Amino acid sequence: MTQSAQSLSWYGEFNDPALEAEFKNGRLRELLRLARTVFWCAAGINLLFLFSDWRFYGQPHFPVAIGARGVIVGVSLLGWLLLPRNSSLRRVQNVCAAWCAPVIAAAAALLLPQTESARLILVILPMAFYLTLPMPTRWVMAAGVAVSAATLAAHLSGAENPALSLGIGLSVLTLNVVLAIVLVRINRLQRLEWAANRDLTENQAMLQSLLRAVPAPLVILACDASRVIHANDAAHEFFGESILADPAELLERLVGECPPNQGQIDQCETRFDLGDGGIRSVIVVSTLAALRGEHVLLAILIDITLRKEMEAHLKLLASTDPLTGLLNRGRFFELAGEEVSRSRRYERPLAVVMLDIDLFKNINDTYGHTAGDAALKSFADLCRSLIRAPDIIGRIGGEEFALLLPETNGVSARALADRLRAAVAAMRIDGLPAVMTVSAGISELAPDETAIDAALSRADGALYEAKRGGRNRVVLRG
Repeated sequence: MTQSAQSLSWYGEFNDPALEAEFKNGRLRELLRLARTVFWCAAGINLLFLFSDWRFYGQPHFPVAIGARGVIVGVSLLGWLLLPRNSSLRRVQNVCAAWCAPVIAAAAALLLPQTESARLILVILPMAFYLTLPMPTRWVMAAGVAVSAATLAAHLSGAENPALSLGIGLSVLTLNVVLAIVLVRINRLQRLEWAANRDLTENQAMLQSLLRAVPAPLVILACDASRVIHANDAAHEFFGESILADPAELLERLVGECPPNQGQIDQCETRFDLGDGGIRSVIVVSTLAALRGEHVLLAILIDITLRKEMEAHLKLLASTDPLTGLLNRGRFFELAGEEVSRSRRYERPLAVVMLDIDLFKNINDTYGHTAGDAALKSFADLCRSLIRAPDIIGRIGGEEFALLLPETNGVSARALADRLRAAVAAMRIDGLPAVMTVSAGISELAPDETAIDAALSRADGALYEAKRGGRNRVVLRG
């Protein structure tokens, strides 16, 4: 267990009051904004309910409901007014605590009638108190228990069914326990993250000093570009003697890419042209200093070229199907979400084509998996040659592919699918004597759809209709 974890109380706050105060003061603007939002939302929502409750005019509980809503609206607006943008942490906490008492009493009054909507409020109110109020954890727990107890007592007053009352009571108790656990967990995670970032910040200067000892290219240049004061062996190997022999050029290239600030250690990521056709990705750590009365630039270059290449390779592996080179299922759906948003924003058509190689299992069973792999790769190459640059194709199953066609309606998509189907039937594949065919199902994104799933489902249904109709067919479903 880390020192930060050991310094946390059972309810997730720092045991050290000074450390807890530092944590909360650092988040003061966020806490203040949260409190003002809670008050504003409470006032607005209850004001809407206040107007809505007029439909119950004449019923026995109407005056109590109107009065309770008015109390919540009034104290919420008052709390909002009492928290200007320069409020202190103590003021935020005290105003929130003062707001709780009248709101709890008013909420209890609202729950006097035993209605289904009242039971919903029994669940929602504790969640609002536990998860939104920016107060000390023990205050929040007390407020959450208080609102649950008050509203439960009001709701069950005069209840004629003890079994139902017991069940509701146990449900509210369970809810409070779960919310308390969630609150404690959130507290712990927030403080552990903050402590880790704080330690990282405090150690940054030390880490920067340690970089100077790393066997990486290190140069010390006179700021007037008169000479290279020092270059280690790694610098000679990295830059080459021709660059080190020209301090003015070296200084210009280092400062031009990552100009440092006086008295600070700066670092940036850039690409460094070595002049011989080699371009390296590097992190430049630099600072301006005084050395024996002379202003100098100290720079360390950390070569991250291999890391960048590996990141690019891993990104490619994470987004593509290794056999066909097409997008994998995850990347296809990610891009599909972007295309759906673009289609809705500009009110442009978007078509989806589901493609499936007919009787692919027979190809594997009859001619072997090598022939099956060749068939998949040949089909993928054919698709790439026929679709446009903006079109998106991915392998989303064993022999199942999905094609997304921006700026394309269902009729045009069907024409493309027919061309693709005919091209597959005419294709000859090494190691596969038989003719390969595909079936396709097409659908168009509906104007009210916000995700690709429904259109894909319709296209999938059309695909299976094509399969049932004899295969090697294209079916368009609206």
